[in-house]
Amino acid sequence: MRNLEKLGDAAVAALAAAGVERLLPEAASPYLLIAEHAGNAVPAPWRDLGLAEPYLDTHFAVDIGVDALTRRLSQTLRAPAVIARYSRLFLDYNRPADEWDFMRPDLGGIPVPGNLAADAADARLRKLVAWAPVEQAIIEAATGRRALISVHSFTPVMGGVRRNVDIGVLWREQSPFVTSVLKTLRTQGVEAGFRIGDNEPYDWRQAVGYTQNRHGLQQGRPCLYLEVRNDLLADPETFERISRLLEDAFATVAMSLWPQSAAAV
Repeated sequence: MRNLEKLGDAAVAALAAAGVERLLPEAASPYLLIAEHAGNAVPAPWRDLGLAEPYLDTHFAVDIGVDALTRRLSQTLRAPAVIARYSRLFLDYNRPADEWDFMRPDLGGIPVPGNLAADAADARLRKLVAWAPVEQAIIEAATGRRALISVHSFTPVMGGVRRNVDIGVLWREQSPFVTSVLKTLRTQGVEAGFRIGDNEPYDWRQAVGYTQNRHGLQQGRPCLYLEVRNDLLADPETFERISRLLEDAFATVAMSLWPQSAAAV
């Protein structure tokens, strides 16, 4: 299906450059926003992994609504952001390389042809074009930041069970940052009509989260995963309400914890 061995250094470098986007790198905010699942692109040599185009628009391939939400938060909070452009089906940056869904072989039972026979050479190329540039961008952008926020979205129903959360705050280690975010979002969220989850709909203490383990906890930086119900982000009116809630909440937290560095927020 592919002639990956014919990719030269220049082609690999070009694919890597296209795999990540950096927003407001010079901004003075205490926050760094990270969107590992914002994109649904597959580099051309991999030919959409053998999938029909509609599959690349599903939550298996991309966190629906996260690209727009991250850009909005970056602008209004004046915070730098790192956005991964390639689909998590191609390579999931938020998973360790030894996890099955680092290059997942199926979509809930539907095979991903391009991932079924990926060999070591294929995996190495994917890491060069999709993993390495995101890793480097986060390392550079995280320098001097007080907290990391990884932005994600989730489906309202999983395994036939409806999730009774609109916005989730996922954490592994408590910190003044996590505590303040939860308290502020709960207060403001109730007023705005949204249900705020504490380690819901996922419990990070029971799950894998490479990004924030690597760049947050292991570096001594406060961090969390922010999860927003994707159907709410698909509605323009609700998107606006959620964006304003998150902007106000994170600005309030920044001013409370780091008033000097939060001046630009």
